[in-house]
Amino acid sequence: MKARGLWLFAAALAAGTACASLDPAVVRVDLPGVSPFPTGSLTEIVVTDFRDEAPIPDFEAGRALQAYLAEELRHRFKGTVSLHPRPAGDVPSPSEWREASAGRDRAVFLTGSVRLASQVRKAVDDKRVPVDGPFKLAGRGLVEQLRWTLVVELAVVSGESGEPLFERTYRDLRDYIDLEKPADFAFSELSAAFCDRLFPTLLGSSTVEERTLLRR
Repeated sequence: MKARGLWLFAAALAAGTACASLDPAVVRVDLPGVSPFPTGSLTEIVVTDFRDEAPIPDFEAGRALQAYLAEELRHRFKGTVSLHPRPAGDVPSPSEWREASAGRDRAVFLTGSVRLASQVRKAVDDKRVPVDGPFKLAGRGLVEQLRWTLVVELAVVSGESGEPLFERTYRDLRDYIDLEKPADFAFSELSAAFCDRLFPTLLGSSTVEERTLLRR
């Protein structure tokens, strides 16, 4: 009788272990990029300087973005990457784009406008959390943070037709405790985030994303 009781206990323990939920697992997944441009349809990407909507003294965001985009594309695009001045005027005509693409085969232009701006903002000091709960603001001080924002209005223009093939607005921001954080440092971080969002669409490159896997 005693042996049978031990057997029943062991069986119940095994069943309970089988039904118990395990901690969720975080997995990294390669997701293929989806591009509006068919594979092999682009042999040259021409990057122009971007129209600067909010000029900053001693820093040319439009030319900086042109140089950064071209450098990053040379590491990821198998075709030709070149630079070209942006045609004059706020909205260049299709004929001006076609003229700029003379002698280029299956080329597109990356162009548009850029706005890099900063703002000092008040924020709750997260380091001074009250003992009676993080949601009570009484007793928590305010600190100043410097927010840099990068807005890029991007257009991919066909060199053959001179018409836009793709248009999108990208917005990224960073907050800094250092109120003297310079424009070039913020631009470096923000433009990297911009490229990480642009290239999967432009080049169809894959992205690595995290997913939570629930286990039982």
